[in-house]
Amino acid sequence: MKRTSLLIALLLSMLLHLALLGSGLLPDFRSPPETPLQPIHIKLATLALSASPRQPSPRPPKPGGLSVAQLPPAVPRSPGLTHQDASSPQVVSPHAAAASAPAVETASAPVAEDTSAPVEEVPAVTHVRRKHFPLHARLNYQVYYGALMAGSARIDWQRQGTHYLLESRIQPIIGPLLRYVSEGSISPAGLRPDSYTAWRNSSQHEHARFDWNNATLEYGEDDTRQVALQPGAQDVFSLIYQLALKGTAPGTVQITTGKKVYVYPLKAVGEADYDTGFGIIHALVFRAEGDGDRTEFWLAPDFANQPVRIIRTDTKMKLDMRATDIIIDDQSVWRLPTQTYRKKDR
Repeated sequence: MKRTSLLIALLLSMLLHLALLGSGLLPDFRSPPETPLQPIHIKLATLALSASPRQPSPRPPKPGGLSVAQLPPAVPRSPGLTHQDASSPQVVSPHAAAASAPAVETASAPVAEDTSAPVEEVPAVTHVRRKHFPLHARLNYQVYYGALMAGSARIDWQRQGTHYLLESRIQPIIGPLLRYVSEGSISPAGLRPDSYTAWRNSSQHEHARFDWNNATLEYGEDDTRQVALQPGAQDVFSLIYQLALKGTAPGTVQITTGKKVYVYPLKAVGEADYDTGFGIIHALVFRAEGDGDRTEFWLAPDFANQPVRIIRTDTKMKLDMRATDIIIDDQSVWRLPTQTYRKKDR
C-alpha cells in the first residue's frame, strides 16, 4: 500500500512538472549533465572563530570564476519553506538584522522591447573571501530527484558563543516537510554534536544522542540502539560544517543519520565547477562512501566554505541539492538570478 501511494505521488509530481514546464510558467529546471571532477589545485582555509566577523575587503574576481554578488537583503525566494510549527526550534532569521541595511545597486540585463520574453536579472558582483567562520548562514536549494526537480530545501546555521544550532529543511513538491536539527558545541577543534533529531511535519522520527562523557551514541526511531561513540563523530548535517570550519577531512569518521551509524572514509576527491547557468562557483568536493551509499559535499572557498551542492546517492535513488541563495552574517552574498515575464502592451 505504501509503495503504491509513493508511485502515485511521484507520477502526480512528474505530471505537474510537465504541465508547468509546458505552460512556460516555470523555467526549465531539469538537472544539467553530471559535472566531471578535476585535480585538486585549491584548498579550503581553516576559518577562525570570532565573536564579530570582520567584513573583508573586495578584490578582483578570479579568472573563470563566479564572484560574490552584493545584493540588498531580501527574503529568500525558495518556495514552501516558511512553515514553522509549534515544535520547531526558533531559528533567528539573518534578515532581521539586515532590514535597515542600505540597498546596494545591482546591474541587470537590458530589457528587450519584446516584453513577452523573459528578462534575466543578473546582479553586479564583487569577489570576497572570509577569514572567520560565520555566526549565521542560510542557503536555499533546488532539490532534484534524479533528473526531476522534486522540491526545495534550506539550511540555517547559527552559533552563539560555544553553542551551535543547525536546521535543515527539505520540502518536496508533494509530501511532508522534512526537518533535521543538530545542536551541540563548537570550538577551534571543531563541532561536537549533542543531539540530532528528524521530523516529518511536526511528528518526531529518528534521533541521535551523543554522550561524550560516557562515550556512547544512542540512535533510532521506535527501537533505540546504542554503540560506542568515537572521537570526532558527527551527524550527517553537522559533518558539513565540521568540514567547512576545519577545511580538511579527518580521513575516517563515524556518522549517524539517526536511523543508522556508519564509519566511512571521508576525503577530498577533486575540484568541481558548480555551473549555475549564470556563472561558475569553484568548489572542493568531499566524499563519504561505503555500503553502496555515497554522499558528496561541494564546499565553496569563496563563500566561507559553505555547501553550494550536496549529493546523496544509494542503490535506489540520487538526491541532488543545488544552491540558489547564499546569505552570510546577515548579508546576501549570492543569488541565482530569476526570470520575470511581462505581457505585451496592447
